[in-house]
Amino acid sequence: MKSRYSIKDLEQLSGIKAHTIRAWEQRHKLITPKRTSTNIRYYSDDDLRVILNVSILMEHDWKIGQVAKLSSEEIAKQAHDCDPYEGNFTYELNELKLSTLNFDIERFQAIMDKCVEKHGIHDTFQKVIGDYIQELGKLWLSGSVSISQEHFMSSMIRQKLYSALDALEAKEDGKTFALFLPANELHEIGLLYLAYVLKERGDKVFYLGQSLPKEYLTDLLDNQNVDALISVFTTNPDFEYLSEYLQDLDDLIQDRSVQVHLTGYQFNEFGKDSYGSNIHIYNSLKDLSAAV
Repeated sequence: MKSRYSIKDLEQLSGIKAHTIRAWEQRHKLITPKRTSTNIRYYSDDDLRVILNVSILMEHDWKIGQVAKLSSEEIAKQAHDCDPYEGNFTYELNELKLSTLNFDIERFQAIMDKCVEKHGIHDTFQKVIGDYIQELGKLWLSGSVSISQEHFMSSMIRQKLYSALDALEAKEDGKTFALFLPANELHEIGLLYLAYVLKERGDKVFYLGQSLPKEYLTDLLDNQNVDALISVFTTNPDFEYLSEYLQDLDDLIQDRSVQVHLTGYQFNEFGKDSYGSNIHIYNSLKDLSAAV
């Protein structure tokens, strides 16, 4: 069964404003919405694919009038041939979106294999997968992908990250990081990505995984020399308890030479003066990985 998308879904998935998509639809007939039995407009997988491919061409200075003269198959070919991708990896990211929406294992594997062949393992994980993890979280929070779609793609990426992590070794002069998720936090894929980034550069990683009450961190800190703690807060702890949680973390590391690096959607509206000097909060996974 094919998916149905609203124009707002197309906007979220493509980054193209809804009013622009509507203009392309009306003036250039790029896509044709269908209607339900109750006369509600919706768009198909084919419409989404066209919009995603057009977004690639627009990034490469195509004019919409030029694009409108092409068939959907020709648009797809031109988008695929836009090479190099100027560091944006838009084509690859769009393929991952379509893989997610259609639960398409073969498509996911094909784009991963092509990425590794074309860009190497480093850029595939740090620039393609890293960016898509961030994008996938936004799509899930906005409702543009369902929980089952998000879990499907998270599982696929998680398998790749675990495999890549197993192939890496720490260096003797690397730093030591402990990575954990707070109690009741189960969204682990961003943390796994950070584990890969750190281990790939030669750092030692203690990966403590999902839903760890902060009190249990003392077991590790009492027995190992850890330079920093890292975590990602996607849905937990609740916003109203963030200040209290950070204060407890600050108290936990107060007599230790340990820094704390945090990111996640729970910090979107969190005040910059609400945490201690040893606790650092970042806007994104990419910002955090660059800082540490």
